[in-house]
Amino acid sequence: MLLFAVGLLCAGLWGFFWWEERPLREAERDLRNQEARTALALADGFLRTHRDHGKATALKARALVQLKRPSEAVRLFDQVGAASPEEMQACADAYLMLERWGSALPVLEYLVQLKPQNGDLLHELSACRAKLGKYDGAVEAATRVAALPGNEGRGNLLLGMLEHERGNDRKACEAWSRVLQVSPEASDLQLPADEFLLEYGSLLLRVGEPEKARNLLNRSLALRVTASARSLLGKAFRQLGQDEEAEAAWQAAVREDANEETARQGLAELAMKQSDFRKALDWLEPLADAPDLSSASAFLLQRGYTLEGETETAGIWQRRVEQIRRREELDSTVNQVMIDSPDSMWGQVLRSYRLAEQGNREQAAYLLAPYLDKSTHPFIKELAESIQKQGPLPDLQGIPLELFQ
Repeated sequence: MLLFAVGLLCAGLWGFFWWEERPLREAERDLRNQEARTALALADGFLRTHRDHGKATALKARALVQLKRPSEAVRLFDQVGAASPEEMQACADAYLMLERWGSALPVLEYLVQLKPQNGDLLHELSACRAKLGKYDGAVEAATRVAALPGNEGRGNLLLGMLEHERGNDRKACEAWSRVLQVSPEASDLQLPADEFLLEYGSLLLRVGEPEKARNLLNRSLALRVTASARSLLGKAFRQLGQDEEAEAAWQAAVREDANEETARQGLAELAMKQSDFRKALDWLEPLADAPDLSSASAFLLQRGYTLEGETETAGIWQRRVEQIRRREELDSTVNQVMIDSPDSMWGQVLRSYRLAEQGNREQAAYLLAPYLDKSTHPFIKELAESIQKQGPLPDLQGIPLELFQ
């Protein structure tokens, strides 16, 4: 009788709690149906009478993620944790929305262990690893995405992007050729077809395949006219020895965007080829005050003034060419260190610098934290102070270049 009474009591308590938590089950159903506002209202209503209820708090956090309110969601997950796969997925999504790559990575790694054939999770894991400079791991995850049925297009798209970022343009072209094999119209990708065709055409120019590039750039222009596509099409025509077509494409690019640098460079080179140095300078001079002027444009300006006989101005531009080249070489060295030695101290410090440049100072501070001690290099101290105070970043000239040469 005693056992029966205890069992009856337990059943009654279970029934009471089951009935009491009915709003939470309804909220769970609403989240599965993407009805986040209703789910949030149910969770809030339950929490008014059950203030510290962990499951209700997690449901509220999941609803906030669906409503694109990641900061609030993360604060709630920090309070109660993320126990179920659904909660961990929502927590990872919130971190990704906030670009907190370091926080998202271990959650995604665990979720991929649970669901190794989930293309969405693998895609997110690959992108997250890349943001932290872990390119080998990012490529491995992207390769797994591309091997999944139905994911070949987006997997190879991501794979090509990663190979391009780490300087393997031929491998990137190979990956993107597979994209067009499974999706000839470049549809159903994670970027518009015209943008993909433009990027692919640009890479083909870099690896010396102008005819293939021309075809893809024409396809991009057929979908959407942009100055960038016209400008690159001009480069393809020039590499194919079709100067008249190149000139027409570049002039059209400048009409679309007066500051299109590649087009103005090409038009200046054609003018110099015809010994019309004044015309060449007319094409280049609108670029002269651009803060991100390339060394190629600066050199053409120097050469134009020299050939035009303006030696004093040519001397000024010669000095500027040297300054810009030093800046470009420094940027190239920084990028190479991040690719070749991503897990080294300087690889992580420079990744932190790039994240701070992009405005993601929270993640910059996260990557920099392990390297702040009494023996810290002066550049690292300056960078940490800049990140903390939201001030201007230190000059990259302060890094010990001799270590990377």
